[in-house]
Amino acid sequence: MAAPETQARRGRLVDTALWATTAVLTLLTLLFSFGLSAPGAGTFAFADKIGHGLMYFATFLCLLLAAVWRPGRADGSFPTRAPLFAVGVVFAGIVIEVLQAVATASRRAEIGDVVAEVVGAVGALAVHAWMRRGEMSAG
Repeated sequence: MAAPETQARRGRLVDTALWATTAVLTLLTLLFSFGLSAPGAGTFAFADKIGHGLMYFATFLCLLLAAVWRPGRADGSFPTRAPLFAVGVVFAGIVIEVLQAVATASRRAEIGDVVAEVVGAVGALAVHAWMRRGEMSAG
């Protein structure tokens, strides 16, 4: 069994990696929203919507694991904030869609994008709750 200080250091590294991944995914979301074309966005019908859902799922799940709770660490810095974060993530998606319509010449707001983002965020909440429930019942 690892020494407590080694476990604590490993836990801090995992938390740092989760926060960094959340930041990188958020940055990529903004870049794809206002500049770069997302890879594979036009390859088949609804590829763009799948991309929206997956990005919001991955970004929000990393945020939940970093901030709310993750296996092996228990509660994070914001253990009761998952619902507030969910509202914030969806609100950010709506704001991005509106800004695309007003701030870019080549992009427009699409309700389908918001629906995909909501599905991704709800999926992240569900997976996070499932992980947490599994850890609690195993411990």
